[in-house]
Amino acid sequence: MSEVGKLPRVEVLGTPVSVSTFEAALGMIAAMVGRRAGEYVSCANAYSLSLALDDPAYRQTLAGAAAVSADGMSVVWALRALGHPCERVHNDDLFLAACELRRPWRHFLVGGREGQPEAVASALAMRVPGIQVVGMRATPRRPVPRDEHASIVAAIREARPDIAWVGMGTPAQDEWMREAAPATGVPMVGVGSAFDLLAGRTSAAPEWMKRSGLQWLFRLAQEPRRLARRYLYHNSRFATAFARQYARHVRQR
Repeated sequence: MSEVGKLPRVEVLGTPVSVSTFEAALGMIAAMVGRRAGEYVSCANAYSLSLALDDPAYRQTLAGAAAVSADGMSVVWALRALGHPCERVHNDDLFLAACELRRPWRHFLVGGREGQPEAVASALAMRVPGIQVVGMRATPRRPVPRDEHASIVAAIREARPDIAWVGMGTPAQDEWMREAAPATGVPMVGVGSAFDLLAGRTSAAPEWMKRSGLQWLFRLAQEPRRLARRYLYHNSRFATAFARQYARHVRQR
């Protein structure tokens, strides 16, 4: 890292992705909390980077994040192929680790279906006795309607959390955080599927599947109707586009 709380970035398919270890990512979030920064952390996987290829506005949203973690193994492999050793920084795991290691923090939960943030808070209380969840709001409609957005921002300001965890899925959570983080002055981290996992709606993939880059297949088996196009189309698109980027990288080297 070039300076405290900052992570170097490398472009993958035109989107700057943070090169980091898991420990360094935790340190970056702690630095954000320490300086009360109204910034946000997004995550990069094959799906999000494929979306950003075709959507300049979304690509700009990712570029505006304080960090874009290498959330998927395909992105980790891409960074390594470009000559940048790094670890996978899965934001679900980052969420749980921060809750366990930074117990004095005050947490706010945003996202999920009605009742889901409450279920997540209960699960966290069992995992981390004494955790301070100072507020929560479900977001069953995506994108979040303007009146609801204003209400959530006001609730966060009133609760004065140290950090907000946002589980709306990609790209909704990134687009919402881009506007909400500076409006609240609270650091925010997108946690994707973490709320579904903690609330018991879905199950976590085995560790060997995560390490092998097969977590997408495990999730597809659980939610085939919702995730079929996301994985089958966007994973292929990511692979094809990165093959072109890697070929350019080899020629230039």
